[in-house]
Amino acid sequence: MTYHSQLNLIMLVTVIGLAIFLYLTPRFQSENDEAYSVSLRKPESVQTIRIVRHGQEAALRRITDIWHLVQPYSARADTALVEKILHVLSANSRQRFPLKDPEGFNLDHPGIELYFDDDHFVFGGLAPVTNEQYLAINDHIYLVSPRYAIWIPASPLDLVSAKLLADDEIPVQFELDGVVIRQQNGQWAAVSENSGSLTHTLLESWANLWRFHQATELVTDLRDHSDIQTVITIILQDGRQIRIDVFKSNSGAVFLRSGEQVGYYFSDSVSRRLLSPYAVKAD
Repeated sequence: MTYHSQLNLIMLVTVIGLAIFLYLTPRFQSENDEAYSVSLRKPESVQTIRIVRHGQEAALRRITDIWHLVQPYSARADTALVEKILHVLSANSRQRFPLKDPEGFNLDHPGIELYFDDDHFVFGGLAPVTNEQYLAINDHIYLVSPRYAIWIPASPLDLVSAKLLADDEIPVQFELDGVVIRQQNGQWAAVSENSGSLTHTLLESWANLWRFHQATELVTDLRDHSDIQTVITIILQDGRQIRIDVFKSNSGAVFLRSGEQVGYYFSDSVSRRLLSPYAVKAD
């Protein structure tokens, strides 16, 4: 056999081998470079989420279209963060193959598991070439961006909203320490003997402090705080009513919404302004 014949034979064997490899692995790379959807479930249809991360569990439930943490604490969830977590349902992957060897993809002892209603997502290790992450669902493995796992908080407390009031909770009246501050015809006014110095503009700034200021810290253990010293009642635009108990300390105060188990800690300077619009004026 001549040199050229040998070379042609080697090339022929190589082509045949490559063709056999591509034929036997059709599920690993989709035809026409199409992407697989990892789930057919729509984010807006999900009613419950359970997160298991490094032994810690957290459960979320959609209540009247608002996400709430229901385990291990009862509190309002950070809506933007929950929506990020739900993004994994919309993920696409250019590679899919059967789940036959969980150990080979670090899926046998996963660091993160997600349950969207009845669907179970398991995050595994990173692919050495693409640096994408293995994701198992419904007996298949996909390769997805590692950002989906990064968006899942390490602690259940990180899922709680840091704001006292949700975006749809628009106050129209506050009752605290015998003073009523209400909004009438778009103007805020205080009903008290010494309310003349509290202008509409100042009271609007004070109400916005309640709506938008975020807590310095979220607290689940109130044993280090004194008994309730102030009770605040807030009436919302839609007629709902919120009661907030305030536990004061030397450094600040914890605000606890009725029916929730996570308190909102504010420093002394911020809590004084929240508890009295006169303190806002003084600033």
